[in-house]
Amino acid sequence: MASGFILEVISLFLFFLYSKSFAELITSLPGQPANVYFKQYGGYIVTDAQHGRALFYYFVEAETADPLLRPLTLWFNGGPGCSSLGFGAFMENGPFQPGENGILVKNKHSWNLESNMLYVESPIGVGFSYSNTSSDYIWNDTKTAEDNLRFVINWLEEFPNYKDSELFLTGESYAGHYIPQLAALIVEYNQKPNIRPIKLKSIALGNPLLDLDISVLAGDYLWAHGAISDHSLMLEKTVCNYSKFLREYIHGQSSEDCNNVFNRIFNEIGKDVGQDDLLLPICLSSNSAQQFKLKGQRGTIHAAIARRTRETIPDPCLPDRIPTYLNNPQVQKALHANTTHLPYHWGFCAGPLQYQTDNLDMNLIPLIEHLIEEGIPILLFSGDQDAIIPLTQTRIIANNVAKDLKLVPFTEYGNWYDKKQVGGWSQSFGALREGKNVTLLTFATVRGAAHEVPFTSPSQALTMFKSFLSGSPLPRPHE
Repeated sequence: MASGFILEVISLFLFFLYSKSFAELITSLPGQPANVYFKQYGGYIVTDAQHGRALFYYFVEAETADPLLRPLTLWFNGGPGCSSLGFGAFMENGPFQPGENGILVKNKHSWNLESNMLYVESPIGVGFSYSNTSSDYIWNDTKTAEDNLRFVINWLEEFPNYKDSELFLTGESYAGHYIPQLAALIVEYNQKPNIRPIKLKSIALGNPLLDLDISVLAGDYLWAHGAISDHSLMLEKTVCNYSKFLREYIHGQSSEDCNNVFNRIFNEIGKDVGQDDLLLPICLSSNSAQQFKLKGQRGTIHAAIARRTRETIPDPCLPDRIPTYLNNPQVQKALHANTTHLPYHWGFCAGPLQYQTDNLDMNLIPLIEHLIEEGIPILLFSGDQDAIIPLTQTRIIANNVAKDLKLVPFTEYGNWYDKKQVGGWSQSFGALREGKNVTLLTFATVRGAAHEVPFTSPSQALTMFKSFLSGSPLPRPHE
């Protein structure tokens, strides 16, 4: 009896010790520009007190007089195992981007112009997130979704003013796995008695991996863009497509036929062209990427991103500078990050995480359909220069979902506009709910965008994000 009581006391003490989330105001980031009028927070949310498990987050309030009048948006990157802090916050849609000599440049298309933005490095072993228990570095989709739900619940306890905010889940690539599974758990959580529901409003998935048999088939796309030959396309269709090639990799197999086909395809595309964006030039003026280059399987989706960027972006070598910035001890101190002094450098997709690779072969389309049936609207958007998960494949999935659920087209397939320029093409589907037409599914392409849409097409991405938050159709020519 006494030993049981002692264990209970120790457990309560550990919970008290580790449940403090150390949510701290960021007074200023090194190199931050003057006249910043929104608050930033950084820190850890404990998701398992006994294991000493904590996810790192970066929270940026909306740039407005009263942030609580704006929604809350949670952003995930993919991988699996890539950082939402590095990609999402500092490369894509956060308020700042590292420029020359460690000076931060204001991102004039930051998504915190419209919403409070919350970036989380998930799962454990990504970026600054850590655990004191070694087994916590082995993850799969189910465990990740459960831990992300604990993060959301505990984060709202740390920031109770946002409990009544509408929550939007957004992300890209392998977030096509993370977000639907988290959304489903939130829907289930909201059905429990005597809890305060999480106000999940909608989800947006950019260039998402949803079904390995559809999402990654890029042969026709690459051929139509002149990146592979007629013969390679024929081999891709008759001998080995990318779904088969990846499936062999996932299960530790390797056939000579598949290797020969894709060695040929990769050679034709060339080492200086990234499949994440066929327009990207290589970065020629920075060596920092070599110091912190991607390692291991978690670079599967993002492997080329951290080396290249587009000439039209003000900082051509931005992805090279982010690891240098985030590995600066003064930056980590300001972010309230790496408080346990991790024995490795921060990296885009580096760290001790071991992810169950056969989860890549999971079909998320039934779960997407379930969420729509639960009344959660979904935006599927695609950068039209991405050959990793081409727009053609995501459009097939959108059309199949609309057909399966008998959704009615609310708009014709056609141009949407970013200011006076074509931002891309889109179509919305919906159904009659309680006497009203409700948009439940939107497919949109983003013109000139890559796998990381807000990075390569920031203005178009912000326009799309505004429409997503308001639940309104993307602007058409007459608008």
